[in-house]
Amino acid sequence: MRLPVVVTENLAILRNLAKGGAFNAAGLGFAFYVVAICYPGIKATSAQLMDLRSGFTTQADVGGFSLFVAVPALLLGLLIFARHGAYAAIRRSQPILIFLLIYSGLIVLASVAGAEYIESSAQIVQYVVTLGTFLLCLCFWQAPAQSVDDALAMGFLALAASLSAAAVVQGFHEYRWVGLIHPNHYARYAYIALVLHSLVIRRVSLPVFVICFGATYVVSARTIMIGTLLFYLGYLAFANYRALFSRAQQVINVRMFAAFMMAVPVALVMLPFITDTDRLIDKVTNDLALFDPNRGVLSGFTGRTESWNVFFDTIDEYVFFGYGFRSSRYNLHAVHSGILSYFMDFGLLLGGLLLLVVAGRGLYLIWIGTKHNDLRTLLCGLAVATTLLIQWFEPDNFNIGFIGSFFFMLFLAYTPSASRQYASTQPRHARLPPGQPSLQPAADVS
Repeated sequence: MRLPVVVTENLAILRNLAKGGAFNAAGLGFAFYVVAICYPGIKATSAQLMDLRSGFTTQADVGGFSLFVAVPALLLGLLIFARHGAYAAIRRSQPILIFLLIYSGLIVLASVAGAEYIESSAQIVQYVVTLGTFLLCLCFWQAPAQSVDDALAMGFLALAASLSAAAVVQGFHEYRWVGLIHPNHYARYAYIALVLHSLVIRRVSLPVFVICFGATYVVSARTIMIGTLLFYLGYLAFANYRALFSRAQQVINVRMFAAFMMAVPVALVMLPFITDTDRLIDKVTNDLALFDPNRGVLSGFTGRTESWNVFFDTIDEYVFFGYGFRSSRYNLHAVHSGILSYFMDFGLLLGGLLLLVVAGRGLYLIWIGTKHNDLRTLLCGLAVATTLLIQWFEPDNFNIGFIGSFFFMLFLAYTPSASRQYASTQPRHARLPPGQPSLQPAADVS
């Protein structure tokens, strides 16, 4: 019996891991890092959740030791894994990535020399750790293809297991939190799980997209819902760019559009006979809090505009060097925007330059992926671009302090190359039944 593609793809992932892929330093680091961060949210009690929402406790109070070992475990796994590609990363690094490293050194120098807020030594430590992590991410992509696939698969499975466990144990409360996992964080983890799964199979799986998008909907994380949807639509548009503009496809597109335009009125007429439309509309608007005075479309983006005004009110105080790396996490200011945090931490000049480089990197990966039909490069570029969109509304910056930011660095560090060959990794792949798709294409350009 021929199994659906989504089943064979995920079975192949499990087979590869069972045949030795799970003993992968980077993959084990990813898995331990994810589980350690999600563990407090899974084990928390209702009383702890209420205390957290009231400001009487923190996630670190509940998580304890697990949060302290998460980052060291991740870095250790990446450091061991880097032996596969350290030389290649140095030899093949692209000019824009070299620029990022030189620029990073200038940021440290500028922060020490002229930043308004550099009192915490932890800022320097975190910046050095972030820079080291980015270097390890550069090395990560130089490893053999199967090893990279196994590591990404481990990260995806850890996220899927942690999110599922949190949902089963804690349930979805009226106030959207899942245990001690903030709703926006829970949705971000689902978004990252979708990206990691897509990178492993080199396409966006519709069933996995539906599940991950549903997770963001349940916790009503609207910005991440938009980012997740754009990631999928961007993949469909760019991956099928040539087919969409071929003469034969244009004829099919016109017919499909005509059929769609005729089907929509019919569906609207039939919908009231199938379901209670008033109840459905009320549920959607309530779930997304569209008319909630605290979270609705007229609430100033859930109060974010008040935080953004902090940026414009104090812009003259940090024009060149900002307040210092990660100062936004030390309660000095709260702009609730990862994009504005670039400027708050690094200043308008350096922060703007960093933002341009990061955005340019995302567009470059999308362009290269589309031009050469390199789906992994395309997916990394889309991940960078959609994450930047999400970060306009979410306070996540380019640092190791948040799980989403680490994987953002991982996608940003991806280095495409059409010349890499992975013939040596072919025997390690799981053998699939005749007619079933393989996760390893014959000519991989990732």
